[in-house]
Amino acid sequence: MAYDTSTDDKIESRSDYADTPAGRYKYWATELTVSKKAREPWWRKSDKIINRFIGKHQGIERGDDTGGFNLNLFHSNVKTLGDMLYGNTPKIDVSRRYAQPNDDVGRVSAEIMERLLNLDIANNGAEIDAVFRATLQDRLLSGLGCAKVGYTFESEEVPVLDEMGQPTGETEEKLISEDAPVDYYYFGDILWGWCRTWDKMPWLAFRSYLSKDDAAERWGEDVAEELTYKKQTKKTSNEGVEDDANDSAWMRAEIWEIWDKDTKKICWISMGYDKTLEHKDDILEIPNFWPVPPFFIANVTTSLYTPTPDYTLAQDLYNEIDKLQTRIAVITEAVRVVGVYNASADNLKSMFNQGNDNDLIPVENWALFGENGGLAGQIQWLPLSDIVGALRELITIRDQTIGLLQQTTGMTDIAKGGLNNQYEGVGQTDAKMKFGSVRIQALQDQFARFASDLMQIKAEVISRHFSPETIFKRANMEFSADIDLVGPAIELIKDTSQAKLRIEIRPESVAMVDFQALKAERTDYMNAVSMFMQSTAPIIEADPATKPFMLQLLQWGLAGFKGSSEIEGVIDKAISASQEAEQAAAEGEQEPTPEELAMQAEQQKQQGDLGRIQAKAEADMQLRQMDMQSDIQTSQASHQMKMAEISAAAQAKIAEIQVSLQADLLKEQAQTESNIASTNASVDGEIRKDVIEFEIDMAKEEAKTTAEIEKITASALADIESQTVAAVLAPEPKGE
Repeated sequence: MAYDTSTDDKIESRSDYADTPAGRYKYWATELTVSKKAREPWWRKSDKIINRFIGKHQGIERGDDTGGFNLNLFHSNVKTLGDMLYGNTPKIDVSRRYAQPNDDVGRVSAEIMERLLNLDIANNGAEIDAVFRATLQDRLLSGLGCAKVGYTFESEEVPVLDEMGQPTGETEEKLISEDAPVDYYYFGDILWGWCRTWDKMPWLAFRSYLSKDDAAERWGEDVAEELTYKKQTKKTSNEGVEDDANDSAWMRAEIWEIWDKDTKKICWISMGYDKTLEHKDDILEIPNFWPVPPFFIANVTTSLYTPTPDYTLAQDLYNEIDKLQTRIAVITEAVRVVGVYNASADNLKSMFNQGNDNDLIPVENWALFGENGGLAGQIQWLPLSDIVGALRELITIRDQTIGLLQQTTGMTDIAKGGLNNQYEGVGQTDAKMKFGSVRIQALQDQFARFASDLMQIKAEVISRHFSPETIFKRANMEFSADIDLVGPAIELIKDTSQAKLRIEIRPESVAMVDFQALKAERTDYMNAVSMFMQSTAPIIEADPATKPFMLQLLQWGLAGFKGSSEIEGVIDKAISASQEAEQAAAEGEQEPTPEELAMQAEQQKQQGDLGRIQAKAEADMQLRQMDMQSDIQTSQASHQMKMAEISAAAQAKIAEIQVSLQADLLKEQAQTESNIASTNASVDGEIRKDVIEFEIDMAKEEAKTTAEIEKITASALADIESQTVAAVLAPEPKGE
């Protein structure tokens, strides 16, 4: 049965439409029709942009063929940008919006939700990846990306048992499984009411296509027979729907699922069937009502909430590049060796057609050939200098136009990893990368925000609809160290008004990883931590009460580093532990009550892991410092051993010299005394004289000997000092 599909194009009051299946259909058919008319130009443009992307295009705006040779820079730019924006499956971080250091229940609830979301991504990685990639591609091509969260469950009827385990004859629904799937929606399958901003959106509609069998299963055979079926086309607009060679063989009914924010109702209609197919209350019951996050939308203005594709802003440059490239190709074909020759000299033609290297071509009537100017007089070549000059000029203009295109789109050469100038320094390159990629960074943040909002909706669906048993099993909390807190944490998750969980996907977690930049960032991070700990360690040692303040100061200082939030939780736990230790010390030696002892035991149990985490973090941060101190101590020990060896050798040498001199002196004295006694027995007078002279000589010899000893001692001491100074100034030995 066919129905009149014509509708009004204006609505004065919603009360003009009866609150009946027929009245609601007429109202929504009007809304959808008007919205389709408004989106039709955008859809047509998007279809052509997609053809441009895959290389099947003519002029996007003018409708003229740009030529036989197209330089598809648009495809290259979109692929490069897509890879930069999305290179990894996202990692989801969950925290309580108003987190407190001592809020253990809130901490465990955030951990449970984080497990649920990341586990779902891990188990359905290919599906989630496909959703994000398709959404991103729609944003880069058409200007709008969208994904929708739903709720599904399976149950079965089971007999009700009495207290003795016997069937009572009654049945009840038993939950088998439940899920919150994330589905991609093609940009052409979405309509919305007239508005200027997202927060003023009155309604959203999502299109799907059902076969007659599917429609019958959902709404019955009678309804399925009266629906209108047509082939599903790849095109978004209504142009050439029925004659496209790529249409599906299946005949399907076009079904619109409409979310009405004013009434908090959901309605299903099919154009041509004059009643609503279904009309029910909000099935998700989430705070913001919409099952989708704000659109991942391009170039929207406050005049009307409709995207403008990025391609539109640079389409003239893309078309100009194609025209220039086409002219270059045409002129290149014209660069050939072409000439004319004297028809009477047929043998000249054979020189080019048959001649090989080192061949001589005979010329008949050589004298006449010479009179006519020889070879130069017989052949005249087509001049190529002007053609080659034009070709070079076209190439220059094309390259300049490509440069303008890259500036317009933000895809500069520096974003692709190249240098504009081989003489540019590293500092200049870093500066150009910083400021040249601002638009790309903004787009990365926008994509991460979209992904975060999508997962936020999924978390809200889980909180409101998943049973506590499902949450417990899915999060695998059976063996958690915080098993005593799991029950209260799940209750907090189910109380969405109190939980206030914040879902975040950081841009760096989904973007392509720059390992060199990541290494540099973490090196700077560790250096900052090491310097802070070196400077504050003496203060904390002198006054342990300053430790919580110093840790808070460390947390504040590290907040400026990318990725610092990963360690902020560890610092929070360390601050909490320090505060508790300080409080315990302030309470003195008071005898605790049994209740306090039990509480302390529980706290120690809960903080055991925290202490190990803190100790590991501090050990990792001090690793470099410990290595440096070890190298210094090894070097100092080596210097001290060497100096001790030199000093001992010098002292031994001095002692040896002194012993030798003293032995010679005693020997000389003994010999002298013997001579005096012998001489005194024979000639007393002369002995006297000789004794006096000898004593004078002895005095001189002793003075000489003493001077020699002092000289040798001074020399030895000077050698010791010189060797000691040389050892101190010698370079430190490198550690093995």
